[in-house]
Amino acid sequence: MRRVSQTAAGVVLYRNGGDTRRYLLMRSALTRRPIWEFPKGGVETGESEAQAAVRELWEEAGIGEGQISLLDGYREEERYVFTQGKGDQRTLIVKKVVYFLAKTEEERVIISREAEEYRWATYEEAMRLIRFPGKRHVLEVAEALLGDAHEPHSR
Repeated sequence: MRRVSQTAAGVVLYRNGGDTRRYLLMRSALTRRPIWEFPKGGVETGESEAQAAVRELWEEAGIGEGQISLLDGYREEERYVFTQGKGDQRTLIVKKVVYFLAKTEEERVIISREAEEYRWATYEEAMRLIRFPGKRHVLEVAEALLGDAHEPHSR
């Protein structure tokens, strides 16, 4: 079986609505089983991880760089493996996804064909919807950082 390493980047995007913080989750149209996750995608040649994350947010959710503030002090990684293909063509994919945290005032989302639906979920809802421990950890760290009395600085 062949082995391929891939790097992707994504954004844990949140907005404050009243007294409740909500996180943007997308339900993937590309997986066999429904998976709720954060907007993410591959890092292209010549792109930084942060640039890729912001580009993917635009491509998957229609929310652009001018509509978000990336927050300093947050960079979380998720690593996992999966297989693609069948028989002799099976490939083991070793994937690293780097996540950045961003705030938006935007509520409107325009999903791409890569997603079936989206949801602005509270932390509790998001923890119920997200199945994989690595993604849950990414959200836990974000919530802990944002739970402080003051929000971290934007860049």
